[in-house]
Amino acid sequence: MMSQVTRRLRIAADPGTWSAFLANRRWHRGVPCPMPPLDQAHARISLVRWPAVYQHPNAEPFVRAIKGGLATCARMVVTDIPQPYEGIVLFEVDHGGGLRRVAIDYFDFTFVNEPCANEVDMYFKFQYLRGGYPGFTNVVPGGYVTSSSFPYTHWCKLRALRRSSSATVDVFGRFGLRYSASLRRAAIGMLESDGRLSYAGGTRPTQYTRYLREMARARVCVDLPGQGPFCYRLIECLAMGCCVIGPRHTTELPDDLRDGIEIVHCSDDLDDLADLCVTYAGDATIRAPIEVAAAEYFDEHLHPVRIAERYLNTVAAIAETRR
Repeated sequence: MMSQVTRRLRIAADPGTWSAFLANRRWHRGVPCPMPPLDQAHARISLVRWPAVYQHPNAEPFVRAIKGGLATCARMVVTDIPQPYEGIVLFEVDHGGGLRRVAIDYFDFTFVNEPCANEVDMYFKFQYLRGGYPGFTNVVPGGYVTSSSFPYTHWCKLRALRRSSSATVDVFGRFGLRYSASLRRAAIGMLESDGRLSYAGGTRPTQYTRYLREMARARVCVDLPGQGPFCYRLIECLAMGCCVIGPRHTTELPDDLRDGIEIVHCSDDLDDLADLCVTYAGDATIRAPIEVAAAEYFDEHLHPVRIAERYLNTVAAIAETRR
């Protein structure tokens, strides 16, 4: 496996890295992407108590965006809250009727931490198994995020780049091989060898925002699982309004992605992946509605403010039923 030092040297030696940095500086100096209008349904929420220290440093990139969304929607106080559970962030919500304990399970596994679920009022699970968890009515889909703040800050600019630029490739899919290696190798080999398609990606790492710009300028993008069924790439693709093709997830978001509407599902064994890529890359009339719907889905369900509002409104509704 490539060492981190070798990986960084390789990325630094790539001229595309430095052009990406220059483009980033221009975008950072420009007008920020607009925040979505706030839903007044969460106005009953008065306070969020957020932990000062997480159980593990890995939590920070997973919950950073949601923390920011919550701070936009409600008054937030950062304080000492015990964090005993691996892969979980505990916080508290006070909507005027007392504190409610809430868990965000960001672990890339589909099981539920039962002791935690039995302790909290609401348990939001990122990798929420399709069909749910019998016996745990307080465990609900938590949505999913990407670990970098860049797509959340610059989603509108990535979309504009996608709209205003000519596509550079039919299909894009860049994947590491740390997780789901056999499936990822199979997909890459299939797409690289198909003479009907131009393909960019592979397994070689690149500078992150360069990778996003490559994704933005592809006609279709491939989504594959990582350690868990959901992967950062799915959220990045939806944020910029890409046409996403991949196997159906064994997990679900709070509002399920619809095949042929916001996403295109191939077979689990990838048997029809290349054919679907050929079809959608070659026909803008069927691709464009999916791109529009994908961007709308992100705006309505996966922007950090929308995820935070869902969390707050769900907690408020549970509190109402227990009065």
